Amino acid sequence: MSVIQHNRNFLEDKSNLTYTVNGFQSQNIVDLFTDSLKKSMLSNNCFYKDIFYIHYIEYKNGGYQKEHNHIITETYSFILYLNNAVGDTVFSKNNIRINPIKGKLIIFDSELDHYGEESTNKKILVGAIKSKEKYG
Repeated sequence: MSVIQHNRNFLEDKSNLTYTVNGFQSQNIVDLFTDSLKKSMLSNNCFYKDIFYIHYIEYKNGGYQKEHNHIITETYSFILYLNNAVGDTVFSKNNIRINPIKGKLIIFDSELDHYGEESTNKKILVGAIKSKEKYG
């Protein structure tokens, strides 16, 4: 989180171009993260080498994420919860609900439709793994 705090004044709000409602969503900030930091975020998973996109989302009270998927851009997606908050992430097909707990990381197939429920002060990093352009 200190990477975000340190660079917060330089982040642009792109939420008007995304599925984020009533919140702040940054541009791609992958360049702020060293390989070492990406590796620590994804534990011992080798996926860290293939992260090509990361954005920061901070929801205002009542903010949420519209239902969507990432099938066109990446093979896998991840969400890293930066704080404890209200507002589950829900995977639509099986109604799987993920409670936002600080430090929890979920990695999932980009084809899965998902959304974020209305939240209170939720902060997350969302990342893209294995570009469809690069890996076909």
